[in-house]
Amino acid sequence: MRGEGRKRPWLAVLLSLFFPGLGQLYNGQFAKGISIFALIIIVNILSREPLEVFLEFADTQTLEDIPRSTLTLVAGYSLATLFIAGISIYDANVTAKKINLDIEEKQL
Repeated sequence: MRGEGRKRPWLAVLLSLFFPGLGQLYNGQFAKGISIFALIIIVNILSREPLEVFLEFADTQTLEDIPRSTLTLVAGYSLATLFIAGISIYDANVTAKKINLDIEEKQL
């Protein structure tokens, strides 16, 4: 049957935008999806305390008064989250297209 097993790359991207790892789950890459999902959760847990300190200082003081180590941690965790999300989005799109290409080649 035509279309069976095919993936929608836009949907894989949308799912990964919503939460990194969901696009991989949609594509049938369960271990990769769970790993990305867990990695994002770990980074968010680790960033919680520095982010709370940052927000506490941001409400009452100027940026110069915030400890440099806190700024570094918040920036690092933010960049890590963006990097993981970007890789997840890219991978979900490429993998969905590859799945579709493989299906088309098998039908020929």
